This record gives sequence, structure tokens and C-alpha cells, in this order.
Amino acid sequence: MKLALASGFTLGLLASFLFAVLGGLAFFIGAANFYVVLAAVILINFLMWLVSPKISDFTYSWFYDMRWIDIEELREISPESAEVIERVTDEYDYSTPKLGIIHDSNPQAFTYGSGRWNSRIMVTEGLFEYLDDKEASSVYAHELGHITNRDFIIMTVANTIVQLLYLIAIRLYRAALRSDDGRQGMALGGFAVISFVFYYLGRYLVYYLSRVREYYADKFAGKHTHPDYLSSALIKISYGVMASPDNEDLMKATESMGVMNIEQAEEKGALYHNMSGLESWEPLAKAFLFDIKNPWASLLELKSTHPLTGKRVKALSGDAENPMFDFEELKKKFEVDTARLYKNFFRDLAVLAVPTALIFAVPAAYLYGVATNSIPANHGAALGVWIAVLGIGRIGKNVYQYPLNGEFEQTTVMELLSDIYASPVKGSRAMLDGKIIGRGRAGYMFGKDLMFKDETGIMHMRYQSIIPVIGNFLFGWRKAEKFVDSQVNIKGWFKRGTMPWMEMRQLNDQNSWPHLYPLITGGIIATVGLIITLATIL
Repeated sequence: MKLALASGFTLGLLASFLFAVLGGLAFFIGAANFYVVLAAVILINFLMWLVSPKISDFTYSWFYDMRWIDIEELREISPESAEVIERVTDEYDYSTPKLGIIHDSNPQAFTYGSGRWNSRIMVTEGLFEYLDDKEASSVYAHELGHITNRDFIIMTVANTIVQLLYLIAIRLYRAALRSDDGRQGMALGGFAVISFVFYYLGRYLVYYLSRVREYYADKFAGKHTHPDYLSSALIKISYGVMASPDNEDLMKATESMGVMNIEQAEEKGALYHNMSGLESWEPLAKAFLFDIKNPWASLLELKSTHPLTGKRVKALSGDAENPMFDFEELKKKFEVDTARLYKNFFRDLAVLAVPTALIFAVPAAYLYGVATNSIPANHGAALGVWIAVLGIGRIGKNVYQYPLNGEFEQTTVMELLSDIYASPVKGSRAMLDGKIIGRGRAGYMFGKDLMFKDETGIMHMRYQSIIPVIGNFLFGWRKAEKFVDSQVNIKGWFKRGTMPWMEMRQLNDQNSWPHLYPLITGGIIATVGLIITLATIL
């Protein structure tokens, strides 16, 4: 019932956006045939919804080495998965979905189709490499949840409405530019702006709807297998994404409909690495508090098709009698300073907003001063001051993001990933000892970024040459591979958003300069502004 209400509310709100624009426009221009155009777009989307499964079949067969299997072959690979498919389809009275396996080591699962009647469930070989039978069955149950809840239809309608809003905004904008009637041009431009605003809001509503439906697919899987099976599956899939030797093209191509978002997978995978050698899941559970408590996590989640992993595991744990993670005990054990979290969050936002705010604030202050005769009119000087302030703002933002004062503190990957107060804006100074195990992006021979491992976990390391683009390319081509399989000492700034990473300052004796380029460009901009100001005053 709650899922139906959430879907109905979201679709209703999107539809109201669309018809508010269309109704007002039709009334203004008196063009009944506009609805004919609308009907044509809807018809095209309807036909694409019907034939898209066939197109996807072709794509996965030819480009991703997919092959079809029947339920009996799946039973040989994963008896529990075959059993849950038969049980669910029998209970909800629809035929067994077409089953496919893709030759890829990245663990992934996704479903597509037009409805229950022609649904497909695709998994990679990597899913069975990293998950046990019960965990694999929970992933199949999750995908069956999408099919049973008819998510294909709901998401197709939602995306079609958003697509129409964008199409209308573009058409109206072009019509406004071509209009010879000033009043009509302004009206069309106004409708274009409204339609684009609704389109922008609609995108986030679709993300929200997708996350809601992921929660309900999780709940469905927990009901038909066990909540803990999917919790551990999500964590192990994360690790598999990090550890897989295959590239991530398939993961990126299917992440909107896959069981997990790739960036979230990289973060939780780093946490899971080598967890089997520890006595408890406590460090991983503590890291989940970032997803639940840190306001940056909630903000970054807004543009994600999947809920944050910590929130998914928490929801699943709430459905289990004796869950693998007890979040109530966890919150008692690791007290979170909420005031500190929000103080850091709003300070980060303020620093990010300064450059944009200055773009408008400086001209506005100048125009106000001229209008009130409090300052003399000098457009050249005003332009120079504006440019100089932008450069200074860029420098200030960079100094905040990469603190230069203090020592790089010795730590471990697990300690960094367990930091609930971490930020994607302001880095914390850290030093790590361990080994480079490969490129940041597997199979990319010119990649400048690296994957680091210590005794507690693995993490993505970002390199920045003092010469942008060319220097990065040369490092990736000629030097990066030399560090692979070698022991290293890394100093840098740790940051964390939907995934964690380290902006390297030093890799052994190799310098990295993520903080230098903004300082240089900010200094150049400020100097140019100062020169223009002095030239117009003197």
C-alpha cells in the first residue's frame, strides 16, 4: 500500500508539472494540434517500452557475451535461486522470467522488460564467484521484487513525463527566440523556464521513486529469503566490484537498474576487504553510520537511483529477528556528535557557494553603489575588482579543501573509512603505508589513479600532476605501472562522498599536486583583475 501511494504521488506530481505547462500553453496559443504532438511522443515512448527488451537482448548478447539459460541449468549453479524463482512466480501467478548469464567477473544483477509477462533477469558469472547460494538467491528475489511490483511500467511512465517536460522546454525556448511578437516571445520564454524548472525537479522525483522501489525490492527479497542474506550479498557485491579484474563498463551501463550503484559499491567494498580476518563486523557497521547520520550522505543520495548501502542494510536489519547488524546498539556504542556534523556540513556548503555567490554579489554591490551615488561609476574598475575577487575566492576555497598546516597523521584504511565526520569537500591529512595493487580503473593502461591496499582494506588513490592533462597522461603511461605490486608510503587528503578516496600529496618520492593548480589559476585570475583595476584608476 505504501509503495502504491509513493508511486501514485510521484507520478501524479510529475503529471501535474506536465499538464500545467501544456494547459497554460494551449490556452495561450490556442493550438489544439499541440496535443497531437504530445500524443505522438507518448506513442513513440509506448512502442519503445514494448520493443526495448528485444533491443536490450541484442545488446547484451553481442556486446557483453550473454547467453540464455533455463531454470534447470540455474538449479545446477544455484539451487536456492532456482527454488525462490519457482516459489515466487507460483505465488504471484506469472511465468518464469527469461534468465541470462553474462561472462563478466564484476558481480551484478539486473532485470528489464515491459512487464511481468516478458521480464528478464540477468546476472554475471561474478555474482556466483563472490556470493554463496543463499546470498545469490536473495539477489534473484530482489530482482523478482521489481518484476512483481511492476517497476518497469512505473519507471517508464515517470521517465516519459520528465522527457516530455525537457522536450517542451527546448521547443518553447526556440519558439520564443524566433517569435516576432514581443509579448508572445516573452510568454513562450516564460513557459520554457517553467517547463525546464519542472523538468529539473522531475529528475529528482524520478530518483526518489527509484530509491523507494529499491527499498521495496529489498523488503520483498527479505520476505522471500532472509533479510541478512541480502545484507551480506550487498556487502560482498561491493567487494567484488572492487576486486574484480574486469573493467567496469557493464557495471556503469546497468547501474541504474542493477542491484547496486557502482560508487557505493566501491566504498563498501573497500570496507569489506579483509573483514574475514577480523573478529567482528564492528568497523563496517560503524562506517554505515556515515550513510545514516552524515548530512553529506543524504545530500549526495538525492541524485542516486539507489539508496545508500548503510540505509538499505538498516532497513533489512529492521525486518530480521536477530540481524547481523544491530543499529540500535551501534548508535549507543558510537555516539555521534550531530552538532559537529551539521556545523562541518554547512561550513562546507558555504565554502562551495562562495565563488558562485561572488559572481552575482560583486556586480550587484557595484550597481547599488552607483545607483545610490555612494561610489563613482567606473565600469572598468568594477570589472577588475570582480575578476580579482573571483580569483581570491578560488584561492580561499582551495586552501580550505586542502589544509596545509599540521602533520600527515599515520592511520589505516579502516580507520579512515570509519570516520563518520568525513567530508567530500574538506580533506583530512593522512598518511598510509601499504601496497599498490593495481590501477584505479582496471584495464585502463593510461590511468593516473591507483588502487592501494594495507592490512585493513583497499582504497582509491588520485594523482594530479603539476601540469594538468599532459602530466597526468604521462604519469599514467610511463610511471603508474612501476608502482604496482610495490610497497609505498602515501601522504594526502582523505575525502568521502558516496565513495572514499585519497587525494595524494606524495607517493614515496613522487609528488602529486591536487592543491596547486587551483592556487595558480586563482592567483593568475586575481592578478589580471588587479591589473585591470589599476589600469582604469590610474
